[in-house]
Parts: sequence; C-alpha cells; structure tokens
Amino acid sequence: MRLQIQKINKYSILFLLLIIFIFIEIIVISPTLLEKSNDEESFHTDNQATTDSSKGNLVKNEVEQKMRGVHLVESRDNENGWELYANEAAGTSDSKWIVKKVKIQFFSDNKTNYVVTGDIGEIDCSSKDMVIHGHVTTTSSNGYLFKTDTLRYSSKQKTMTSPDTVVMEGPSDKNGRGFRLKGERLLVDISANTMSILDKIVATKIINDKNFRLTATRADFSNKNQEAVFSGYVKMTLGALKLQSPLASFYYSEASDALIKVLLQRGVVFTQDDRKGICNELEIDLLEDKMTMRGNPKVQQGADEIKGYEIVFIDGGKKVRINRR
Repeated sequence: MRLQIQKINKYSILFLLLIIFIFIEIIVISPTLLEKSNDEESFHTDNQATTDSSKGNLVKNEVEQKMRGVHLVESRDNENGWELYANEAAGTSDSKWIVKKVKIQFFSDNKTNYVVTGDIGEIDCSSKDMVIHGHVTTTSSNGYLFKTDTLRYSSKQKTMTSPDTVVMEGPSDKNGRGFRLKGERLLVDISANTMSILDKIVATKIINDKNFRLTATRADFSNKNQEAVFSGYVKMTLGALKLQSPLASFYYSEASDALIKVLLQRGVVFTQDDRKGICNELEIDLLEDKMTMRGNPKVQQGADEIKGYEIVFIDGGKKVRINRR
C-alpha cells in the first residue's frame, strides 16, 4: 500500500514539473517570437508595395523626405535632359517632389537651350514631368525671355506649355530694346528649338527711330537665330506706314544681330499718307530704307494709279521706281 502511494507521488511530481515548464514557455518564450514576427511584418509594410483592394491600385507607404540645397539631373541616351537646382525639397523617392526657389536648365544636343526659374516646382518622379508655379521666367539661349504664372514640362514630348498670359522680351539689337510682346498661351518645343505664343499678340518696338506696333493671332520665334514670324490677321504700323497681311516675317543679320528686313506675304494692303497699295508680297529693307512690292503690285495716289512687275519706294517713299519685265 505504501509502495503504491510513493509511485503516485513520483509521477505527480513529474507531471507538475511538465506543466510548469509548458507554462513558462508560453509566457516567456512565445511572446518574444511573436513580437519579432510583428516587427518583421511592420518593416516589410513600410518598404514594400501593398495592394489597395478597394481601388485595385498599387499603393506605396513611403516616408516623406526633406532636403536643402537640392541638385537633380535627368539623363537619357547619355545626354542630359534637364538639370535642376532648388533651395528646398520635400517628397518621396519614387513619387512626387515639391521644390522651392527652383532653377532648371533644359538641354538639347548637350547644350543649355532654356533656363526656367520659379517659386515652386512639382516633380512627378515616375514620368519626369514638372509644373512650375509663381513668377516663372523662361529664357532661351539666344536671349528671348518669357514670363508666365505657371509652366508645365512634358518629358515625353519635350515641350513646355503655359495656358497663361505671356509677356515676352526679345533680345536687344542695334536699335536698343528688342520686341516687347504680350499674348496668350506659350509653347516651347525643346527638340525643335522653337518658341510660340499662340493667341492675342500685341508687339511693340523702335525701328529706325520710328514707333512700331503689331497685332497678330500667333507669334513664332527661333532659338537658333533671332528670326520671328507673325501669322493670322497681322496688322502693323511703322511711323506713318500701315500694313495688313496674313503673314509677316522678321529677319536679322547674323553678323550684327540687327533687324534688317521685314517680309509680308499672301496678300498685302498698305496705306501711307495719301497712298494706298496692294500686292502679293511686300519687302521692307530697313538698311536701305526701301520698300519693294511684288506680285501684281498696284498703287493708288490721288487720281494716279501705278502698276508694274515690281514697284520700289526709295528713301522712305520719296522716290518711286517701276520695274517691268
């Protein structure tokens, strides 16, 4: 009988020790493993993409970064696309960045073609597109300067556009200040090296000590030279001379960057004092102070009418020469 009691006590003690060991393992060891597992899950959630089932889109949980003295570069095919400098930047590495007091150099053929400055820039890191806000200036390498409230850059199309009112200052020439122009909607094609203002053009300038004023639908400028083309319903005044034409082109000397010629085409009407003339093409030579009418030219002055193959006004219109075939 006593032997049986001793046997029961022995197994009871062993069983009690086993229960205590299991209890200690659950209380002490298991929470440590669970805590480690939770930490690992939290780490992967912060650094890997997760799926938003309600939208079906890929959502990234990112930590916002802030920097000062920012310098970013976009390169493609071993050529620079653009280079950006900013005082401050905030955003995420693979989403969007907001930059302050921004300056961007846009390149074509590894040359700086345009420089854009503004108060605030928004950069889409996936598409490389940008929007610049606040006191935006766009300067071409040959001296044209455009002012807008906003400017949008498309990386795919390599264009800069603005829906705003545009104020342009052209490069200076021998007459002093260049064109002063106001219009609507800016388009800059970086690859083609062209700049366009697409509506409601009003331009002024001093040409040979005479006030010049022009209105048109559209204005196109080249960054390769200083040539300018105005189109649409073009109206011009140069001193007492008034002209109308669908197209007017301005040509500059490569040697002196001086405006030397204005060519009006596709049907021209002009008046000057008591003269009225029509022709298909009219060329104003600013160096020689000469005006040549071509393409069925006709001039009415009082009761007199002049016709010819070419009609040339010399010395500011004081002399007239009629060229016949």
